[in-house]
Amino acid sequence: MITNQRYEKIMNYLNENGSGSVNDLVDITNSSTATVRRDLTHLESKGFLKRFHGGATVDQMEQEEDYSEKSVKNLSKKLKIAQKAAELIEDGDTIFIDAGTTTYEMMPFIKASNITVVTNSITLIDQLVRNGHNTHVLGGKVKPSTKAVVGHDVIEKLKTLSFDKCFVGVNAIDIHHGYTTPDEDEAYIKRTAVEQARRAFVLADSSKFERSAFVKFAGVEEAVIITENENHPFLEKIDDRTTIIGGGVSDLYSDI
Repeated sequence: MITNQRYEKIMNYLNENGSGSVNDLVDITNSSTATVRRDLTHLESKGFLKRFHGGATVDQMEQEEDYSEKSVKNLSKKLKIAQKAAELIEDGDTIFIDAGTTTYEMMPFIKASNITVVTNSITLIDQLVRNGHNTHVLGGKVKPSTKAVVGHDVIEKLKTLSFDKCFVGVNAIDIHHGYTTPDEDEAYIKRTAVEQARRAFVLADSSKFERSAFVKFAGVEEAVIITENENHPFLEKIDDRTTIIGGGVSDLYSDI
């Protein structure tokens, strides 16, 4: 098994179980004790886990936060990202925008006309309708903490739709797990939206980098990252795997 595959298996195991012994990790990677210990040392140096005697535990796992708490965190960064994202919407586009505090900030910046917006966010509806956009809200159960509509019906409806672009939020991004979020229901919605869009965009401020949450919804290469800091060291590690927008919007169309 190659090194990156071992890293992924180790992190998946730790994220699912909270912690694991060296023997557990030897078994799942079919590697030697010495190899696993070297892997744990490397992953700890990158901040992905913490070692203890005889094993390791995950570090910095992102947990779900209440919407009102998230909405005021890193607000200036979110506004920069939201404006960049909104500028990518073109006249006549059909787009999906998911529930999130950064996607919410896109609303006043959307200048394109004759667009169709599909969303699972109850917080976006009023502004979308007030601004005259053709708005479709996916039906299902409302999750109070994130103001997202979730459930089987949302997934099945999304599978019947196609989008020019989708814009989704993320709780964490790292090399091994890609884009992750704490909630399974929301992860499935993000995953489906990415699959149904010609171009997928993940909105992420730099506080989300080199962290992981419980559920992966896409690999790094499956979406363009829109962020406020294109010079962050983490982005150098993945710039050969995806497009990163941290400067001018025109850069996107020269790279894709």
